[in-house]
Amino acid sequence: MDENNPQPVPAGRGVHKRTVETRTYIYNSGDLQQLFAKIIESLGSEDESSVLIENILTAVCRHFKFGCGFVYEADHTHTFYLKEQYAAYQLKGLPTSFELERHLTIDEMERLICNSVFYHHSDEDGKVGLGRSNTTRIFNSNTLMLVPAFGKDDSPIGLVGMMDRRRNIFLDEQGVKAAQIVLNLLANHIKLRYYQRNLEFAEKSLVNLLDNTGIDIYVNDFYTHEILYVNKSMAAPYGGREAIIGKKCWSALYEDKTGQCDYCPQKKLIDQNGNPTKIYSWDYQRPFDGSWFRVLSAAFQWTDGRLAHVVSSVDITENKRNEATIAMMANYDALPNLPNRRKLMQDCADYIKADRDHDHTSYILFFDLDDFKKLNDGVGHQAGDELLRAIGAAMQASDLTRNRAYRYGGDEFIILLDKCTRDEATAVVKFLLKRFNEPWNLTEIDQICRASIGVASYPEDGTTADELLHKADMMMYKAKQLGRGIACFSDGEVLSA
Repeated sequence: MDENNPQPVPAGRGVHKRTVETRTYIYNSGDLQQLFAKIIESLGSEDESSVLIENILTAVCRHFKFGCGFVYEADHTHTFYLKEQYAAYQLKGLPTSFELERHLTIDEMERLICNSVFYHHSDEDGKVGLGRSNTTRIFNSNTLMLVPAFGKDDSPIGLVGMMDRRRNIFLDEQGVKAAQIVLNLLANHIKLRYYQRNLEFAEKSLVNLLDNTGIDIYVNDFYTHEILYVNKSMAAPYGGREAIIGKKCWSALYEDKTGQCDYCPQKKLIDQNGNPTKIYSWDYQRPFDGSWFRVLSAAFQWTDGRLAHVVSSVDITENKRNEATIAMMANYDALPNLPNRRKLMQDCADYIKADRDHDHTSYILFFDLDDFKKLNDGVGHQAGDELLRAIGAAMQASDLTRNRAYRYGGDEFIILLDKCTRDEATAVVKFLLKRFNEPWNLTEIDQICRASIGVASYPEDGTTADELLHKADMMMYKAKQLGRGIACFSDGEVLSA
């Protein structure tokens, strides 16, 4: 018999005739060398993965005289789906999908996993050599060879196989080893394709995730500042990804920048050895539309190993508005539309803290409305509220008191004059005395409501907010005792309208 062109072994006399033909093949190294050469040639081609696998599968099946070959890959549910196949004859009933664990017993699964090959055939007398199993029932074939591709957890993620329903094919030990070698090579290629596909899915999923998180993200080279990645929402206001990728971050995001931003936190993201440290965050207002963002920056290694800078930001414009509203409610008195006592104490403490060396003089003017109770009792609380609103408007209308006036409580008000000379403080006092000596035009009445004013100075009268307010309060009561509608300075000076 020609070893390179094997022929059927004729049935001898007395042998029961059967419709299934049995062949025995003996392989020599030349045959395998030709097959390996063809496989290597296919692997070196630029064909897409599916075409490449079909070509190799065809070559292997033809070499070992199997009429059918197939490749299955598993998904995340461990269901195997038919990806490629070869058929030398019309083939029916090859399953398009199946769940291996539902068809195989525990012993059969262990056999498949431990042996890394499943080979089932009939002997020359037509008897089943290895016993019919659930595996052969899946493919409806008595002659079957399977080689699994295993994943990281040692579970099958792919199956490469050959079968023939027309005839029983017997491979001797040398043939089985040869077939296992080439099918394993193909299984490894399936494994690479499986992980490559999963990597592509992961990349797409990550891109979709980053595009739909509601957070703006971009990544730039830590040292060249070239933008390496930007998600959809971040790129949108700047013309899309194509308009940003590859550019210096400052030139891509700002029209007027010619270098690294002054506030860039890069130096805070690495230690002295250039290793990433911790996340740094800050709030930033975008200049062209006023939107506010909470920005997080961190250093990390990019996909190619270089050090990169990831910047993520979330729009907090609405939060800033809410914070401003809450701050307004906490720090402002709605009736006169002036800052309240809480804001006064905070601002006063901030001014004192900023002037640690007491190099500057500041003044606190404490004034109380004279006979405000008579107005409320005589005309009504509505008129009293109207007067308080009018006073607040007057304080904001004058350059002398704008953004310096506070409502302390009831009919008491404070003017905080930070870094102010004595002449400037005197000018404010005279303005107040003059204004409160004039009538307030209310809805039901034109009402004159004078004020008594007490003045304390920093640091002479105190170095804390409480000390200064207490001194100014004492001077205000002294003004009332001296006749009302006048102002008393802590050094004894008295002013009247």
